Amino acid sequence: MADMGTKEAAELWGVSQRKVADWCRKTSDKRITQDKKGSPYHIPKDYPNPFVK
Repeated sequence: MADMGTKEAAELWGVSQRKVADWCRKTSDKRITQDKKGSPYHIPKDYPNPFVK
């Protein structure tokens, strides 16, 4: 499965990279991963946009 980082997700979803990172930090979804604390987030490329209402 291909992953993307917060920068690519921000461009795809039309929000700031900071907003994506904050959302990753707060979500409990097991599909959003990090190798270790402080490292980049791994978001599946096919993950639905969580900012669409």
